[in-house]
Amino acid sequence: MEANGKRQAETIKIKQIFADHWEGFCKTNLHKIPRDMVESVTESVEKMLRCGDPRYGFVKYMCPDCGKHQRVVGFSCKSRFCNRCGKIYIDNWVNKQVERIINVGHRHTVFSIPQELRGKIYWHREMLKDLSDGVAEVIQYWYRNKSKKMGYEVGIITTIHTFGRDLGFNPHVHALVTEGAIDKFKNWKDVGYIPYEYLRKSWQKVLLGIIQKKFGQEPGIKKLINELYRRYPKGFYVHAKTRMRDAKGAAKYIGRYLARPAIAEYRIISYDGKKVKFWYIDHRDEQRKEKEIDAFEFIGKLIMHIPKNISRWSGDTAYIVVILINWLKR
Repeated sequence: MEANGKRQAETIKIKQIFADHWEGFCKTNLHKIPRDMVESVTESVEKMLRCGDPRYGFVKYMCPDCGKHQRVVGFSCKSRFCNRCGKIYIDNWVNKQVERIINVGHRHTVFSIPQELRGKIYWHREMLKDLSDGVAEVIQYWYRNKSKKMGYEVGIITTIHTFGRDLGFNPHVHALVTEGAIDKFKNWKDVGYIPYEYLRKSWQKVLLGIIQKKFGQEPGIKKLINELYRRYPKGFYVHAKTRMRDAKGAAKYIGRYLARPAIAEYRIISYDGKKVKFWYIDHRDEQRKEKEIDAFEFIGKLIMHIPKNISRWSGDTAYIVVILINWLKR
């Protein structure tokens, strides 16, 4: 620890921040977590705090020659929230996706959620699956209607991030989409990519349909939906500029970007036992910004991105359809 009380950036561990403050945080802040998420959040954090602690189970290794030298290794927690175990989970997920990716061009598309709707999604996490399914619906519909006679099936891998660059709750859906599709004869066709105007307006329609179905009986929802159509006449923002030429590029992109955690520990600049300072790249000007917040707020910003235990970390559609698998085996 430095003379000023701040730990050096390279030694700062998220686990240490939680170890110092989790008990105090729980006494005053659990009401800020959606009720159906409390169990998932507390279980994930407590697993992370116990990770590698021999008191909760261990394996003992002994030298077979002398029988004296021993080493005790505590069990890992296998929690996705743990920086160490979470990386293993992500690596395994990425490897599974790499096995499925076909060697064609792919495009990375991001579907945003307007600020006005994020609060509802925060308190109703079950909607995250609806968002993933909605994005797949938008993309599949365009390809299938491109030529109904050809019965196009497109490859899609979706991943939901709930965090913004500054750790705020900013849910959005990432989709890795093949630039082309398989027709009903199991032939690969380069059919072009989806126009921006369609993506934006179709996503707006699908997302607001999800909101209508979920909250339609609440007062003011119809007015909110109409206002969002008026406020966003071109549809909700969709970014679709990043292109990968082949499977190798797509696989690297998944590992580097789609599978990243809310914050990597190297982004933490300092922690003095009370406040945490970290940096991020502001998407508005692509400049590095620094932010200092108290430890409770930092903890709150991280745990809001823990998924429910029963939910999947990501979704995938069409990459697992039979005709695509058969085409891969040709």
